[in-house]
Amino acid sequence: MHPLNNPSWNALTTLQAPWAQVRSQSRRFPAEVCVHGAFEQATPEAWQSLAPMAHDPVNIFSLEPLDLPPGWTVTRKLEMYQMVHEDREALSTKQNRKSEILELAAPDLAEMTELYAATRPGRVLCPRMHELGGFIGIRHEGLLVAMACLRLHFPGYREISTVGTRPGHTGHGHATAVVAELARRIHAAQEEPFLTVQTNNARAIAIYRRLGFRERAFMHSTTVRVA
Repeated sequence: MHPLNNPSWNALTTLQAPWAQVRSQSRRFPAEVCVHGAFEQATPEAWQSLAPMAHDPVNIFSLEPLDLPPGWTVTRKLEMYQMVHEDREALSTKQNRKSEILELAAPDLAEMTELYAATRPGRVLCPRMHELGGFIGIRHEGLLVAMACLRLHFPGYREISTVGTRPGHTGHGHATAVVAELARRIHAAQEEPFLTVQTNNARAIAIYRRLGFRERAFMHSTTVRVA
C-alpha cells in the first residue's frame, strides 16, 4: 500500500510517533496539537480502540467512505484531492518577491488563530499545531495576511497544510509564495511535498497546479467523535 494512502497512520507510527496517543490498533495526535488520528484498517476492533481517545473530535483520511459503528457521530465530512508535487521547475518562477516570508511561532498564535477563523468559519486552530513543523507567514503593514504550515511527516513525505489568505488580501500571490517556500524546503530535505484541498476549491487547486502539484488521489476527510 502506498504510504500516502493512509498519511496520518504513517506519520503517527514513524517520524511523529512521539506525539501519538496510542491504544491498541489506533493512534491520534493530542487534540491541542492536531485533530488527526488513524488506524491501519477500519475494523470494529480499531474503532473500539479509538473510542476512548475520541471524546474530542478526530479526523480520519480514507480512500473510501467510512462506515461508522453505533455510538459515533460525524461532525464534519469533506471530499478532498490529495496532491503531490511533481514539477520542481514551477517553483523557481512562482515567487512573491514583494513580500518577506516570516517564521511564525507561539507569540504569533493570537493572530494565526484569527486568520484561521477568518478563512475557515466555525473552526478553531489547534493551539500547538506549530510544534509539528512550524508556520510561515506574510505581513502587510504589520497585519498577518497569509500563512501555511508543515504538518504530517513520515519517511519520504512532508505535508503542507493550513494555507490561508486573509479576506481582502487575496489576489496578491501570498498563498503562492508561502506554499512555494514550504515546497522548496521539503525538497531541500530530500522529501516529497504533498497537501490536500477540497474538491470544490477551484481557486486553490489552480494555485497548486501552477506550482507543480498534481492530483494523486480522491480522499474522504471525516471528522468523528464518540456520541
